[in-house]
Amino acid sequence: MAGAATEGLVLRVSFGLVPLTNTAAPWVLVAFAVGLTARRIDEAVILAVVTLLALVLGFYLAQATRGWAVSRHQIAFWLLASFVAGPLVGLSAGWLRHGGAVVGGIGAGIVGGVLVGEAVHGIRDLTYSSPHTYWRVQLALGIALTVGLTLWRCRRDLLAAAPAFAAALASCAVIGVATLIASQLP
Repeated sequence: MAGAATEGLVLRVSFGLVPLTNTAAPWVLVAFAVGLTARRIDEAVILAVVTLLALVLGFYLAQATRGWAVSRHQIAFWLLASFVAGPLVGLSAGWLRHGGAVVGGIGAGIVGGVLVGEAVHGIRDLTYSSPHTYWRVQLALGIALTVGLTLWRCRRDLLAAAPAFAAALASCAVIGVATLIASQLP
């Protein structure tokens, strides 16, 4: 449903929100949220992968229903991306919910890092095709998620917060840089 909604918004949003329809952030957040509902870490991984696959299929089914051309290469690429990114998104949700404070911090940093890296790419490389305000908001959201989710994970043990924050910020930086590098691939 959310994949179809994304496709449906492509021509309907204002210029300031155009990146929302062509960015990984909403889908990563949906897959992460679904992964958080899992009872175990392995279940979170499966749920995140299945969610991303469903989003891709919903997007392209909606596109085909509209009578628009659907590229098999694009479908194959995004399905493969779902299998590559889905486990990482699921692990981040599973670690946040079921891991200790430090591992939970790493999970928070992973999901925040994806948003941060993509936002830096938008600010740096998409200057003329998309609004900077959107990317700045996404950057702030990525940082806020990293910090806020780590605080949430450590809410019962504030002494564990310092190492958890260190782990969260480190994983956010690593995933942010990796996301930025991946955005440069052809």
